[in-house]
Amino acid sequence: MRRVSRLFSMAVLAAFVPSIACARSDASRPASPATPYELVVFEADGCIYCQHFRTDVLPLYKESQIGRETPIRFVNVSRSDETKMGLNGAITIAPTVVLMHKGQEIDRIVGYSGPFNFMKLVAYMMGRGE
Repeated sequence: MRRVSRLFSMAVLAAFVPSIACARSDASRPASPATPYELVVFEADGCIYCQHFRTDVLPLYKESQIGRETPIRFVNVSRSDETKMGLNGAITIAPTVVLMHKGQEIDRIVGYSGPFNFMKLVAYMMGRGE
């Protein structure tokens, strides 16, 4: 029930955040090297939604302006100890995407929200949404 409530809240929030442009990336243009932000995707072995994230969301993210500016990395909770990573709470659902700023959690997206809602939520978390 709590998970459904959180997903419903994310969907309502996404409806009020304006869409962001996802321009094609220029291969000759490197990502910003000095950003204090990072997205960390926590995934688990055998998680079908984690696989969907990699196939449906990751390409769109990498092509976006935010994706070019903010690095993304994957942590498998089945094989690592996420308790030492500056998180505000435990990872209980996979995938969970955490926005980190200088090694500390700022906000998180719990569960799979689909590519376009994900982009809206990330923009909102980074203060680029309204």
